[in-house]
Amino acid sequence: MPRGGKCAPDRKPRPGRPRDPAKRNAILAAAREAFLERGLAASTIEDIAQRAGVSKVTLYNRFGDKETLFEAVMRGELERMTAAFDLSADCDSTLEARLNLFGEGLLQHLFSADLLGFDRLLASEIAQVPALSERFFRAGPGLCRQRLAGVLADAAARGELVLDDASQAAEDLMSLWRGLCDVEIKFGLVRSPDAGVIRRRAAHGTRLFLRAYQSSHQQEE
Repeated sequence: MPRGGKCAPDRKPRPGRPRDPAKRNAILAAAREAFLERGLAASTIEDIAQRAGVSKVTLYNRFGDKETLFEAVMRGELERMTAAFDLSADCDSTLEARLNLFGEGLLQHLFSADLLGFDRLLASEIAQVPALSERFFRAGPGLCRQRLAGVLADAAARGELVLDDASQAAEDLMSLWRGLCDVEIKFGLVRSPDAGVIRRRAAHGTRLFLRAYQSSHQQEE
């Protein structure tokens, strides 16, 4: 016990050093580059860490394993895809306008050269790592459907749409936006569409969707 019989004051533990978001972004960018160049199996933690300018310990501490890192890369792709819609979510705009923005973001992503590279990567890797398909779906298409279903469910709660199943409605709308264009691009039958074509394609799909799901009151306005 300290002199004078006084107890030493309690010392609060020092907080750990806050994680540097710049390092996380550097790791994700390096992993994205490595996966596209070499594939998941051939990419190594050592190579990714070197590209990112961090230690292997730092990379493992942040992501745990290579599959989790791949999932984080795919989640980042989805976040970029929906950025335009997320930024406009609070804007005073119509449901049709908000859906058009979501559709444009989705199509820009689906028709991009990078996604075609990821598709080829997944096709070669899923056979070797079956669990990867479920992780990719949750982080990519599944999360996209979930977000869109939430938007549609909110619209239905406001009386703008008539829905039995928001998740099914989201799939219907995504199919109307997508069509077969991404398949034609993969087969080399057409080039990736420009921004104007994507905008018109998204608007067309949204109009068809609203005709099917919009309440009669909304259609009359």
